[in-house]
Amino acid sequence: MTNKNLMKKIAPVIMSAAVAMPSMPYAVLASDFTDSEVLTDITELSAPEEFVAKDTQEEFTTEDAQQDAFAAEAQQGEAYVLMNIPYDDFYKAELKNNDVKVDAFTSATLNKSRTAGMMNGNSAYHVTPDGSDVTGVTFPVKVSDLSLLKDQKQITDSDSVTITVTNRGQTSSNTYTGKDSLIENASYSYYVLSETPSYYKELTVNADGSYSFSAMKGTQTKTVAIDATFKTETSYGDYELDLNNETFSEQIDTNTDKIYGVTVNTTDETNYGLRHLENIWRGSMLSWGTGYTTEVHGCPVSSAHYKSIMGKTIDSVTYYTDKGMITFDVPDVKVQTTTGIKATAADIMNTDSTAAVTFDQALPADFKAQYTVDGTAVSCTDGKLTVGTLALGTHKVEIADANGNYATIVTEFTVNTDKMPAAYDSKETKLAAAEGVTAEEFSAYIKSISKVKVDDTEYAASGRGSKVIVKEDGTLDLTDLQVTDTTVFEVTAVGYKNNLTFTYKEVENKFELNTASKTLYTKGSTKTTLKVTTNLTDKITWKSSNTKVATVNSKGVVTAKAKGTTVITASCGEYEVSCKVTVKTPSLKLTKTSATVKVGKTTKIAAKATPSGKITYKSSNSKIATVSSKGVVKGKKKGTAKITVTCNGVKKVFTVKVK
Repeated sequence: MTNKNLMKKIAPVIMSAAVAMPSMPYAVLASDFTDSEVLTDITELSAPEEFVAKDTQEEFTTEDAQQDAFAAEAQQGEAYVLMNIPYDDFYKAELKNNDVKVDAFTSATLNKSRTAGMMNGNSAYHVTPDGSDVTGVTFPVKVSDLSLLKDQKQITDSDSVTITVTNRGQTSSNTYTGKDSLIENASYSYYVLSETPSYYKELTVNADGSYSFSAMKGTQTKTVAIDATFKTETSYGDYELDLNNETFSEQIDTNTDKIYGVTVNTTDETNYGLRHLENIWRGSMLSWGTGYTTEVHGCPVSSAHYKSIMGKTIDSVTYYTDKGMITFDVPDVKVQTTTGIKATAADIMNTDSTAAVTFDQALPADFKAQYTVDGTAVSCTDGKLTVGTLALGTHKVEIADANGNYATIVTEFTVNTDKMPAAYDSKETKLAAAEGVTAEEFSAYIKSISKVKVDDTEYAASGRGSKVIVKEDGTLDLTDLQVTDTTVFEVTAVGYKNNLTFTYKEVENKFELNTASKTLYTKGSTKTTLKVTTNLTDKITWKSSNTKVATVNSKGVVTAKAKGTTVITASCGEYEVSCKVTVKTPSLKLTKTSATVKVGKTTKIAAKATPSGKITYKSSNSKIATVSSKGVVKGKKKGTAKITVTCNGVKKVFTVKVK
């Protein structure tokens, strides 16, 4: 009685809201007000206490009955909604000859189902906030009477959900409001649409209260011929079907179009429904398991629904999109039966010509084995493949059934060498070619490096999360590494039996000049060569701060030009050293400038030159006096002679008087 009386009071509010929002469906307004929600709304209206008290004392009247009828009508009537439909319910009416349940995709990484970019335009949803599954498809549904959904959660424009995920170290948050928030809500949650969609499924309530859904209605359909590649060796299950991406992209744009589902169809008119992430990835690429691959990237593989496809022939693939149903007609391909048998080929040395191959169980009696290595047919006798001479590295072995009934079994082996082409150059702190190794052999080794272990941490050289530590020229990239003189490196390369292990020790860089200062002269000692002692390998550059005083060439040769000072600088990367060069005018000093000797007697000229150099002597009249190369003057006959003393271009005169 109380709820009816309250409905009587709130009805005008509902009508006012309907008038204020003419674009909102009447069914939406009605479904927004259940008994429990009415109580909450009345509290929010803050009705006066006396009003509420009076209302609770009123008796049920004819007007009450009219209001009850109004409320019932508001929750009834045909409507179109967006609804979260579990995969099995979504595919039930779309599949023929396949009653095996289509499971939800269970994710071990959690973030996959919660990342909108992976959900083909939010066409899929999950029910668990931790993102442990992709439950089904969010799809338009026609409901004959909205009251049929009274037990399900209605999503309105005021609803929202914020999802925070961390992918590859990057954390991001996205808030989904209104109908978009269905991405993380319970199965059969729904949002009432204001317009009739062009495509939809019709909902039926079964006798046991469960729901069933019709096949997709009102949609456009088309068939497109397309090339496809079928694989029985894949990282995503037991089988993979890749449609020609160019043709596919002409029909479906995975950046803008929604892909609700995909069925793989066989010639016996059996259909197999695929799910997001485990089966539908990158739009045109599809994969599934049949019981042999049990885990992909840490996520369990669901195979029961697809197991019966083995031995059948695929002739088409149908995509359910917001642009319609598009059936891609692929060239018929037989789904060879997967055996689950694993083969192992033993690694060999580069001096071997055969490789042993074994199986974990016997091949089927009708499996006619044909062997190839890297696509070339080889013979196999007593479990040994005749491989001949192969290059170092990994080689692929395929064991195919000549009758075409079974999927190819694939394994690989590695050809190794004992030779180590690289060595650690502690001076350069890099890997270099070992003695006697060619540049080509060293380059091949560097390209074959698969991982590097730095102390206790191992880094893959390729693939997701990889870190290249050894560069192509052998230098070490130590970015973000904590390296000391005791850090141990261990390099592993494919095809090289032995690992290269070395202790990193950084040699202190040396860059020193042979002198800090030098004096030159405008004549005589006009040049000097500066020398740098270094273990750096980069080019050294030279520079003079005052080229009018002295210049320097690329080899460190300094040439004096004029009296003064300059600074000569040698540079190599961040290293720099300098030498102060002083340029002076040369000088020549005589102890005395004249002397008197008798005929036949001698005297010596004492001269000092700065800078030191060869001193020359010349007499103005050798008949009166002569002078030797050592400055010894000898009198010849009575008279006066002048001796010119020269060094470094400076001249002095010594006068000798002979008696």
